[in-house]
Amino acid sequence: MRRKILSILLCAAMVAALAVGCGSSGGGESSGDGDKKEEKSEDSSGGGYKFAMLVPTMNHEYFENCVEFAEQCAKELGCTIDVYSADNNADTMNKNVEDAMAAGIDGILIDPYYASGTKCAEMCEAQGIPMIAFDSDIEEFDPQGDYKQYISFIGPDDADAGYNMACNLFENATPDADGTLYVGVVQGTPGTAVAINREKGFDKALEEYEGKGMKIEVVGRVNGDFAAETSLPATEDLLQSSEKVNGIWSANGGTATGVMAACKNAGLTPGKDITIVGMDLNSSNVEAVENGELQYDIGGHWLVGGYGVIQMYDYLNGKKIETPKTILKLLPITKDTVDKFYTDYPDNIPKNFDIKAASQMNGGDANYSSFEFKFSE
Repeated sequence: MRRKILSILLCAAMVAALAVGCGSSGGGESSGDGDKKEEKSEDSSGGGYKFAMLVPTMNHEYFENCVEFAEQCAKELGCTIDVYSADNNADTMNKNVEDAMAAGIDGILIDPYYASGTKCAEMCEAQGIPMIAFDSDIEEFDPQGDYKQYISFIGPDDADAGYNMACNLFENATPDADGTLYVGVVQGTPGTAVAINREKGFDKALEEYEGKGMKIEVVGRVNGDFAAETSLPATEDLLQSSEKVNGIWSANGGTATGVMAACKNAGLTPGKDITIVGMDLNSSNVEAVENGELQYDIGGHWLVGGYGVIQMYDYLNGKKIETPKTILKLLPITKDTVDKFYTDYPDNIPKNFDIKAASQMNGGDANYSSFEFKFSE
């Protein structure tokens, strides 16, 4: 059995654009143009910058991978990270913002679930602490705009990923005997920008394929809440309420896991009786692509956590973030490319990726959007 895949994608082009670094812990003012902080608190870890990283949950492989890569980057450059998990609770997420601000940090990295981004930006503005959002965009405002201390967003192109998932599903699922392709949608957490944008991608593909004359009927859209334990019963309900289901679009890795389990419980063989697509490149789902149960997966975006650490480190050392908002295309895999994935993205980071060399402080490229997720040539 292959070793657990913990991180993935950011290729040689990203190697010239990623990095992480450190300096010290504590509050202190930092100017919006990236001027180096003048006050540094003492830190027994060796004087590295101290960051807070806020995530909605750690009960998901995506966030485990995201935090692990961020911590790997921080360690390489001498920094430390305090991780705050909200345990899928909105009130906890907002309280974690307050607790992080009171902990004497130099910068904050936040996946702004549950509308926590605005509160975080307001508090960072008031206390002069730089903030980077990752993974889930704060759609109310742009970095380096309304809030001077909100310096950057780095995340995946969720709409593009959802679109590509749907296109692959429509191309590979087998229509019913009447010529119609009956598909179900297992959604992500309601109201989150991530879930909304991924489903927008599905709808875009649906409109395009119907416009080309393909007969597609969406038999249902159910809430999977980005979790296997929610997606399993939701998919069971979908299958029971629908006489025909040829394929299922799953909003993320957890939903795909729950969908596959539900299909098996219903006596269906994923990859044979029903076609399933997903997102995130969780290790178990990569294995499912390899064995033919999952038709398509796309991801690699957990590396944005480490990427944010690198940006924050460079910013605190006086380097300018040239691209305030970076939206990344992700890496798709099918059964034909699984082996290449294992080869190119072992051990938590892209093959041959040099964390230190990616930082502007160590000669890395200032254009942070110059990389892309892809396989090596």
